[in-house]
Amino acid sequence: MVGKIYVISCNQDLVKMGVDRVRTAVNGLEETPISLDWSNARLVPVIANERVAYQAGETKITGIKPISVPAYHMVVQSFYGSNGMGHLFCIGAPEFKPFYEGRVASVAMFQSRIKSSVLIGDLLGQVIVVPGKKR
Repeated sequence: MVGKIYVISCNQDLVKMGVDRVRTAVNGLEETPISLDWSNARLVPVIANERVAYQAGETKITGIKPISVPAYHMVVQSFYGSNGMGHLFCIGAPEFKPFYEGRVASVAMFQSRIKSSVLIGDLLGQVIVVPGKKR
């Protein structure tokens, strides 16, 4: 067992309230052996679900079409099928859920290298969802 582990919230609404981040202690994040089934992996497009304007070099949390990630499944970023205006960094949800629970990614962190807007339906990138189970 490790000491306390803290999750940092990625909710941009906090900035509007004058809070730069929220740290929450979580339990159950110790090292866990898992088995991954690469023969049943899914390549999933990450599609913008809202219009977001960017300045060059700006990083923002952007709403995406929901992506289901069952318990113990691993999400790996694919570098094929990306967005020419910038880079997808991660997918997730405003509220943290541990890997041993099913979860739904509804937001993505995206950084634009140019001044432009992401539009609804734009491809931000792709991820590979790999089935897994606890060993």
